[in-house]
Amino acid sequence: MSIIIVRPRTPPPPPILPRLRNRRLDDAVTALAPVIAEIRKAGHHGIAEIAKSLNERSLRARGGSLFTYETTRRILLRIKELGLGDGPRSVSAALKARHAEERARQARVLVELEARRKHEHPDWDL
Repeated sequence: MSIIIVRPRTPPPPPILPRLRNRRLDDAVTALAPVIAEIRKAGHHGIAEIAKSLNERSLRARGGSLFTYETTRRILLRIKELGLGDGPRSVSAALKARHAEERARQARVLVELEARRKHEHPDWDL
């Protein structure tokens, strides 16, 4: 006959409150929010562009490593959650901005071509 020993179950550990777990992250994000706002004001809105700008400023992520796309995306999401600024752009917003930039570039090229044509052929009218 076998003997079964039943040990009392240990209660699960109390859940770690998200606020306590993320306090260091929130402090880091709060410190980075003005820098990211400055980078965006300079015209860099893409996640990869922001990560590159942060790395060029010799800033480091929480663990001391370089900012990667994913690290920067998570920081931007946390900035939005904390109400410190805008989060990452959606895919549609990024595509819309890219389209607007391309249209503006094409318009500049057309203006330059028109100016060159008028300079080279002043008597030529359309």
